Amino acid sequence: MKPIAALRLHCSAAFLALLALAVAAPAQQTSALRIGWVLSGTAENSRHLIEAMRAGLADEGLVVGRGVELDVRFTEGRPERYAEQFADLIKKPVHVLAASGHAGISAARDASGGRIPVAAYFCGNAVDQMVESFAKPGGNITGVSCLSAELAAKRIELLKDALPSLRRIGFLYDPRIPGKDKELAKTREIAGKLGMTVTAATASAAEDFEDAFAALYRDRAEAVVISEDAFTFAHRARIVAQAAVHQMVDISAYREFVLAGGVMSYGANSVERLRHQARYAARMARGIKPWDLPIDQATRFEFVVSLKAARARGVTIPQRLLLRADEVIE
Repeated sequence: MKPIAALRLHCSAAFLALLALAVAAPAQQTSALRIGWVLSGTAENSRHLIEAMRAGLADEGLVVGRGVELDVRFTEGRPERYAEQFADLIKKPVHVLAASGHAGISAARDASGGRIPVAAYFCGNAVDQMVESFAKPGGNITGVSCLSAELAAKRIELLKDALPSLRRIGFLYDPRIPGKDKELAKTREIAGKLGMTVTAATASAAEDFEDAFAALYRDRAEAVVISEDAFTFAHRARIVAQAAVHQMVDISAYREFVLAGGVMSYGANSVERLRHQARYAARMARGIKPWDLPIDQATRFEFVVSLKAARARGVTIPQRLLLRADEVIE
């Protein structure tokens, strides 16, 4: 072969190789979707939630490990860690951020700088603190709501039905969350109509729960309503353990509290809600704008009772109440 012809052939082959790389590189880059998620608990007590995330993404055709990376971090019950976890997540390209509760959603919003969509799980905080409205969220945040605060009346009624002679109940909440004072006022109003008074206790760190329950006990609270938020959810085992020590009947928003040793729960199913949150994350990762996705409101709620926990507290749950339960744990 002549030198000139060989040179032309070599240049052509090199050009084709470079062209192939140029075509392949963008395809490889755009096919990898990364979703950064921060949970309030630990890896151990959040396994079922991670499975729900994976299932929700799969519902929308996104399979983790097949062009999709699900990067999950944990605050381990310390809300101040949300900021550092999200700051670390955005060091690499991320298509969607996801979080629950006021502290988590706020940290995701701040880290996103308005540029990264945020899939939110509004639990224990008013939606209007973060978005314009349910129908038109505006901005870069949308997601699902559990409507927990709106179910306060139902939980107090269930407590009264479980303990007809109940006269004083406790209300445990995290004062750092905006709107909890209104929730406390509403709880007192509802309880007053049923002939009960409410004593409140606050907790902002894991070490506060023992003192909080001791204060409720001194105020002669016989039962306790656990206000919902990501912080209390992360510490559910510690909370229901303190309720048991002080022989208080507890009611919360999620069945996870009952599974951890609590007596009753009434609210949306956390696994179902989080799975739907993951569907929202998937849609936004594929390019749907947050403001085009109305916030989804929970419409199905479950009532769970643990007879084992009730007996341990010396309480007999009336049969008429058990017949209303969606699940009774023996």
